[in-house]
Amino acid sequence: ELPEALAPGAMALEEGAACKSEDQEAAAGKSKNALHSVIRSKGFVWLANYPQSAHYWSHAGHYFSLESLGIWWVTTALSEWPKQRPDINKVLEDFDRGEGRFGDRRQEIVFIGIDLDQDVVEELLDACLLSDAEMQEYLKRAKPNAVHVDFTSDPPQVLAAGAPSA
Repeated sequence: ELPEALAPGAMALEEGAACKSEDQEAAAGKSKNALHSVIRSKGFVWLANYPQSAHYWSHAGHYFSLESLGIWWVTTALSEWPKQRPDINKVLEDFDRGEGRFGDRRQEIVFIGIDLDQDVVEELLDACLLSDAEMQEYLKRAKPNAVHVDFTSDPPQVLAAGAPSA
């Protein structure tokens, strides 16, 4: 069962939850069975209600925790970044090179289980993601990133947000 804070809008997975149709009841049962086959899961998550913080997801058996690890590099002031190029390059390995606006924020969770139905687990997790409309609203309210990375330069340059590219 995913905590409500992690799964806004996700279907209820509680035992005996009221369902509106037989299809929903079957889907809830399928979801519950899929999650019961998960033995361990762990990784990094980005929560919309804590946009600056990187969180560590850890689950084993009946134990689950979600702990703040600190802030994402993209939200860290440039003055707090590593100074040596190899260290900077290591940080940049986790950065989004597409539009680049999310930096190193991401969902990166590994699931280990017996007879794990990957498609069902992915469907459940996808239902927890913001919709396009919710993401647009999130972007309107989100604090600006502390840094911008210019991946067009070689090596990539990390700039304070708002600074012009070299």
